[in-house]
Amino acid sequence: MNFKHSIIYTALFAGVSVSVLAEIQQPVEVDSDTVLAQINVITELEKAKAAGEKQKEIVNLSLLGRQTAFTSPISVVNYDEKAFEDKSPRNVVDAISKIDPSVMNFGGETNTLSGLYVRNLQLDMRQVSVNGLAGLYSTYNSPTAGVASAQLIKGASTATTGMDPEGSAGASMNIETKRATDEAINKLGFAWYSNNRLEETFDFGRRLGANNEWGVRVNGKYRDGDTPRSNYDERNKEFALGADYRGNQLRIGIDYMYSKRTTHGGRARLQDMQNLTYLIPSAPNGKTNLNPRWIGQTTEDQTIMGTFEYDFPYNMMLSGGIGYMESQYSGAFGQITRIQSNGDFDITGIRGINFLSRTTSGNVKLQGELETGPLFHSWSLAFDNVTRERDHNQSSRTNGRISGGSIYQPNFGVLSPNNFDLTANTQGTDNKLTARSLAISDTVSVLDNTVRLTVGGRFQWIKQLDKTTGTELKSDRFSPMVALAYVPNPNLVIYGNYLEDLEPGKADPETGEMNSPRVSRQLELGVRKNWSELLTTTLSIYEIRRPGIVRGQKNSALAMMSGKEQGKERNRGIEFNAYATLLEGTLRPSLGFAYNQAKLFDFPTYADEIVNGIQVTSPRWIAKVAIEWDTPFIKNLTLNSAIQYYGKSYQDTAANYRLPSYTTVDFGTKYIVKVGEKQNITLRAGIENAFNKHYWQVQRGLYDRSFAVLGMPRTYWLKAEYSF
Repeated sequence: MNFKHSIIYTALFAGVSVSVLAEIQQPVEVDSDTVLAQINVITELEKAKAAGEKQKEIVNLSLLGRQTAFTSPISVVNYDEKAFEDKSPRNVVDAISKIDPSVMNFGGETNTLSGLYVRNLQLDMRQVSVNGLAGLYSTYNSPTAGVASAQLIKGASTATTGMDPEGSAGASMNIETKRATDEAINKLGFAWYSNNRLEETFDFGRRLGANNEWGVRVNGKYRDGDTPRSNYDERNKEFALGADYRGNQLRIGIDYMYSKRTTHGGRARLQDMQNLTYLIPSAPNGKTNLNPRWIGQTTEDQTIMGTFEYDFPYNMMLSGGIGYMESQYSGAFGQITRIQSNGDFDITGIRGINFLSRTTSGNVKLQGELETGPLFHSWSLAFDNVTRERDHNQSSRTNGRISGGSIYQPNFGVLSPNNFDLTANTQGTDNKLTARSLAISDTVSVLDNTVRLTVGGRFQWIKQLDKTTGTELKSDRFSPMVALAYVPNPNLVIYGNYLEDLEPGKADPETGEMNSPRVSRQLELGVRKNWSELLTTTLSIYEIRRPGIVRGQKNSALAMMSGKEQGKERNRGIEFNAYATLLEGTLRPSLGFAYNQAKLFDFPTYADEIVNGIQVTSPRWIAKVAIEWDTPFIKNLTLNSAIQYYGKSYQDTAANYRLPSYTTVDFGTKYIVKVGEKQNITLRAGIENAFNKHYWQVQRGLYDRSFAVLGMPRTYWLKAEYSF
């Protein structure tokens, strides 16, 4: 399916749907600075219709529909448009990781690739949904243009959101796109980021028609220049166009998103630290680049999609959508495979790459409400289909090692791209992955809607086609879901849930056998409390169990068990957050910490060994504190600061080599200049990693593989935005 055809199909789908939707109610006014909303409990369909322009308190839980984050029986946090604007992030993952203590990012500004660890389990950007459509956000990058909110659903979530064809475990994320508001949007922005990057942005929105039923919102971003890291630069282009219609019964949205980011000197990663028999040396200054400048990559994504909602009689609503994304990742990279204890390092395996992926995603959902005696039912029936084709070409890896000198004073000598053949002309991965699912749920409410029991599940069919061999493999499984919430009043929620995540089984290229999908299981208990208009707290405890999978290389003792389940990884944790609004709303502190104990039991390693111990690169403790203050001495001046602490972790499962903890501190300010009745100039400034902490940003790959990327140095930025 090429991109031109996808545009035609999306337009046809949206056009056929244009006959149907409910009267949009005015959004409930909620203090935009309150992180967790405080609103009365109403029915799910009414929440969906009332959402309107408000993104903060309403989250899209796919199968369970739109709900308020506060009263949801699942841990979900919403990062709205205002949060992104005030932090002026270069990407979504960096913004989220500065706020939530259960989240640790990898990549982002430090690397070409982007992703998150949530409760110690990885979430790649290619597994993120847009407006409820799976896998359409981006493949490797995390752009911000067009993003109205990012909704992070913590824990196992296959039953609620469905499974990406490449699988995910531990969390999911949904991006909601920007929409025009009843009031015209006119914004022009200019920013400077150290060392020498300039950024221009625009954002325009209009609603048309007698009742403002037609809307269009267009925004874009261009950033180009040198980062604070030596010989590391970027050129970033983002564009998003969103059109929508909201009538008496029908709501329609059509979106186009484009992003392209080119970097030089990126993706310098310490590879396979778990194989070292010594602790990796302390991190150098973040200004240091461990790659020559000519080693760089380009990521490019295009997405077009259409979604709709239509109100039927008897309090039912039909919704759905279809979309297509085409992504390309090209360039060259090498790996630091064996850093010495004194800091000397080599780069090995330099190769050229050209990775192309195409994703088609669609769904349709019918939800409604009915009463049966004293019981009130909120039910949903959904069908989802996601198909991803991957066509990866690459060059041969270079033999031998190329000296980079010391990490504290890298010296690549005469190393240049002319030394290598980086033509990506060797076929690598060439496959097609398809995940189809049928899901059903029913939330039964009793005692004046104070007790809500949700039961349901998702039956999924998974198919993998290896185009190089013609092998087609299939598997299927039902994933159940149970959640219980007690809501005695709008300011208190006590909840528990059992959820599952599903990942495709590993395919054996020789036997053609596809193992059963890997199942992660989660139990969670939590409580959320609004103590008054001044303080909100949340507390949750959880356990996630994920089976290990034997790699089973030819020459290993476990070769006969390749792809089979063996042992387990167990993550047990507790999360606490507190948000306050003090001094008549002018002082807004927040505090959060997360404790996660990651243990392995008879777990297979990448080297085909069975181990017991701790999971690598998983900090036991993460804590984050932030504060905003609207100063009384200068009107319209806001000062803010944030601290992020990441505790110790280990580079090996036996816990012989401990990676040190680290803390970063950010400062920022915002000042609004009133130019006219509808004209404002908003000035923002910030210092990230203000004390220039030197640290390794650690991450875990498959099995027990542990990696590290050098954290970014102190970064300054200034931004001016003119709204009129």
